[in-house]
Amino acid sequence: MRGALGSVLISTATPPTRDAKEAAIIAAARATFLAQGYDAASMDEIALVASVSKRTVYNRFRSKEELFAAAIEETCRAILPVDIAAIEASLSTEQFVREMAHVFLDGVLAPEALALRRIAAFEAGRNPALGRSYLEHGPALMASTFAPILERTAKREGLEIADVETAIYQLGALISEPLYTEVLLGAVPEDLPKAIDAQIERGLDAFWRIYGG
Repeated sequence: MRGALGSVLISTATPPTRDAKEAAIIAAARATFLAQGYDAASMDEIALVASVSKRTVYNRFRSKEELFAAAIEETCRAILPVDIAAIEASLSTEQFVREMAHVFLDGVLAPEALALRRIAAFEAGRNPALGRSYLEHGPALMASTFAPILERTAKREGLEIADVETAIYQLGALISEPLYTEVLLGAVPEDLPKAIDAQIERGLDAFWRIYGG
């Protein structure tokens, strides 16, 4: 069952706390990082693409690293569910978890998300702080968002999960690997949607076997 979340998911690329200029700066930063990479991107170029002054950029973001973190977070927010109560009420537990898995995997396999991951992985070797920033604003943000969902699901199903946050990382790995690594490194299956479906079914089967008693 795919697509059931269409009516209750929205893109949150511009959170309510962002003003128009800040949103434009982040969008310009994301586009610049994707086009030029992290090292070659400059605050001057980002300001130019955003059609704002360099001073305006620095008034909102103290550094290029901070802007990169914002770009990562906005990319993640664009795929996160926003009305969990409505989603849970409309689907069975099995359908709900499967839909959440598709939301996650479709999102992380999106070309932009993959490109930002490649940039972060490349830069982390010489700039560990950038790698930690990616972790905090990317995978950790996703985990902290989905962990309460898994916790509620576990209670409904009578499952014992002592460490929900660890379990959510395990679930993420089970529903994404080895497909994610293959696509990240350019080995894209001929029928990607079919590969996604198969990966998720195998991953969910393994996860329920681990935690289903």
